[in-house]
Amino acid sequence: MFYQVYYQFHPAYYRQFPPVDTSKFEQSLQTFKTLLEQGKVVVNSLVSSQDKMFQLMDAAQKSDDEEVDRIIRETGVQTIAETSYTPSGVTFTLRADECCTLKMYIAWGR
Repeated sequence: MFYQVYYQFHPAYYRQFPPVDTSKFEQSLQTFKTLLEQGKVVVNSLVSSQDKMFQLMDAAQKSDDEEVDRIIRETGVQTIAETSYTPSGVTFTLRADECCTLKMYIAWGR
């Protein structure tokens, strides 16, 4: 009896990879941790003030980007914050360096 053995070609079997170095990953995780804290600053600031929530939604409905940005800056967030909104919600995007992005979508309508 003759058995033919077939080997599946997989590029990973034939390539050499550099040794694993977690330093950049660790740095990114630490930076992301800061973004999470900044996201919490935005959320806590808005949730603690019915007036701020109203102002943000009102400015967004009027497409007043400058007012929306002002309200977000007043939350105390220290990272780069980009805000976009639709009739159904708001998206806050916080960025740090080139390693990390935290995007938070919060619904406010249907």
